[in-house]
Amino acid sequence: MMTDPAEGAEGAAPPTTVLAQISRVTWMLIGLSVPVTILAMYLAALDPEGETWWGLIMFAVPGLITAYAVIESLWAGRDVLASPLVRMFLVPAVSSVVSAATIAIAYVLPPVQQALADTRDPGGWHYWFDAEEGNPWLLSLFAGLGLGLLAGLVAWVFVVLPVSAIRRPREFAEASGATVDDEDFESARRAGIAMAFLLVLVFLIPSLIIFGAQGAHADSPGELFARIPEVIAYPGESVGEIAWLIGMLLIPVGVWLLWYVATAQRRAGRRR
Repeated sequence: MMTDPAEGAEGAAPPTTVLAQISRVTWMLIGLSVPVTILAMYLAALDPEGETWWGLIMFAVPGLITAYAVIESLWAGRDVLASPLVRMFLVPAVSSVVSAATIAIAYVLPPVQQALADTRDPGGWHYWFDAEEGNPWLLSLFAGLGLGLLAGLVAWVFVVLPVSAIRRPREFAEASGATVDDEDFESARRAGIAMAFLLVLVFLIPSLIIFGAQGAHADSPGELFARIPEVIAYPGESVGEIAWLIGMLLIPVGVWLLWYVATAQRRAGRRR
């Protein structure tokens, strides 16, 4: 299998420039985002009521590309912490600029303008492209940058960190600032995995609780637990309660992981 020089290989020298962190595959995806964005704009222009996802795709492209670029670092042979973080900020910065420029140009193209003229109501209202708001390139720039950073963070926390801790434990421990000796490698490996999943829970628990509380019929934790029999009987109607319950039940797991990581670090400090 051929290896992308921009991606590097296991043990390869680090990239000499910041842009070298962007692999050829990621550049290709950024290039492909141009026709995809133009097509999405045209189809969104034909959707004055917002009944399709094309308008969201138009803004979500930088996020999708960033998520891939961050996950790609798992097999690129790069630093398990620094490389994904660089990509998390660099890729959305580049892809959102490309997306915004594409939207700025595509908006004034005759097919898009004709579609908007045919679908806007007499007052100029359109779900995706209201006449009063004009060309949405500036909105797409900030939306693409924000969604890209968010997607990169999610990919890093929920995918890259756990997989790196399991598959590349020594590198993960060293990147975290730990000194790993052969005699305590297994302890460091377990502590690294615990730390990775602790970071997952730091983001997952509040997300589940907030999302669940907003969509639940219960108004308090006490009422939530009192509704458990109803949740079991009608799970399809209790999505908010289920998310809230899972978030609450994961809190003790997070506390245990925190205790485990802190204990492992104290033991490692005593051994030094």
